[in-house]
Amino acid sequence: MHINQTRIFEGEYIDLVPMDASHITALIQVLGNKEIWEFTWRRITTIEQAEQLILTALDNKTSGTAMPFTMIEKETGRIIGTTRIIHPDLTHLNAEIGCTWISPEFWRSRANTEAKSLLLHYCFEELRLLRVQFSVSSYNLRSQRAVERLGGIKEGVLRRQKMKSDGTIHDNVIYSILDAEWPEVKSNLYYLLNVKYAAEKVTNLYT
Repeated sequence: MHINQTRIFEGEYIDLVPMDASHITALIQVLGNKEIWEFTWRRITTIEQAEQLILTALDNKTSGTAMPFTMIEKETGRIIGTTRIIHPDLTHLNAEIGCTWISPEFWRSRANTEAKSLLLHYCFEELRLLRVQFSVSSYNLRSQRAVERLGGIKEGVLRRQKMKSDGTIHDNVIYSILDAEWPEVKSNLYYLLNVKYAAEKVTNLYT
């Protein structure tokens, strides 16, 4: 088994396309929204900082230390965010899913859940990983709840691990999903994507 950096993951609501230089301009516009960074340890306030995030992701793709994806809304073809698989380890069979930054316009849509579902299916069913990790700032309660809703198990807290440029100290909360837990998580993802969000969509049509 090897990492395929050209692989496109197609969902019903979004596609995950391998990030490349043609996405830089649109991603800068998305990542320039200050709301995205409010509860993270990063401080992105300029176009240059947003661009550097993307260039670093592309460098990591080249080195094989990450698989960065651009998130594209299927209906419009619009770039709405990015996510990635970090440090895929095919020797010890583990990886992290993270750096998921989505336009606030899509925060309460199915975009994040579908992105996580696509990557988790790949990690557990194709790469045959034993463990997938998520790392979330202790200040980012919204993202913690999102990981818990997927089925991530809280393992612990890395205390005072990150420092924001304004001096704020961030603990990092570590979650994981194990291969033995994947069948239950997979069923939960199916429910969220095919029942819960579908019901909410119908409700919104009539409200």
